[in-house]
Amino acid sequence: MDKRKAKRIINYVVKKTKKRWKEYDVDWRDIDKVFISRGYEQGGFECWEFAEQLKKYGILSINIIGKILEKRKYNVKYDRKFAGSLSSNLYKKMKRGEYGIEGRKFYKSVEDFEGNRGAWFWKELWQMLVCCNYLKNNYNSNFSNFLKRKYCEYKNISEVSDSVFLDISPEDWENFKENKEPWKELYGIGENVFDFIVGDIKQANFVKNSFKLDSANEHFLKITGIYKLIRTLNRENVMKFLKELNLPYTVREINKGIYTYCSETESQNFGFCRDKRKCNECKIHNICEKNFN
Repeated sequence: MDKRKAKRIINYVVKKTKKRWKEYDVDWRDIDKVFISRGYEQGGFECWEFAEQLKKYGILSINIIGKILEKRKYNVKYDRKFAGSLSSNLYKKMKRGEYGIEGRKFYKSVEDFEGNRGAWFWKELWQMLVCCNYLKNNYNSNFSNFLKRKYCEYKNISEVSDSVFLDISPEDWENFKENKEPWKELYGIGENVFDFIVGDIKQANFVKNSFKLDSANEHFLKITGIYKLIRTLNRENVMKFLKELNLPYTVREINKGIYTYCSETESQNFGFCRDKRKCNECKIHNICEKNFN
């Protein structure tokens, strides 16, 4: 594998999937709902599917979910015995109405959810409940308010309008993140997921360099052999390498293109790097290392 081949492979993948990844764009005015549907998309838990259940019961809202834990005192740290199943104390009390109508609806959302309930599922739900309660009590139930206030603290200014905030340069945004590390205030959310939440805001200038080194991107880099050109496979090194390729796409667009091409979620339409039989249909398989073993 060399840089010329890597550039050709990645350019093909991003171009091939463009029509699909353009659909990931979100509107700034919907960022609170995006926070819920993406913030806890971790450990195999497809939170966007769970968000559909929350929407069905009319509680896809930081404010409403944030009210649930206000009904009783709680310890922030996740306790599997207390919140690790529908038969745990938390969910039994939700079902009985001890956490209000909001808690009952949350219980029904969990009960109806047919997606993956892996080891992370219950912990992610608990972190969602705690974090929404925190945002409700400290940031007017508003993730956009949280973002703008953190940026104001960084700039030492009293307020910032939506238009000015959305026009922040990618360089200033990276400096803001490095200085404030705002995700540390959000229970259960790290830098990767923070970037995932904000990365597709179509009005935001600053998201051009947003990047989430997810399992699909890692898988792609290893299967193709491109990982050999990157000293250590971490977020900073991968971003640096992608920028050096000078492709006609932003880092975020490359990130989305690779994800779409190689994720299990999108495997029905793409998934060429997930299936040896499908691999030969890929137009650049002849320059890929195909490291399936």
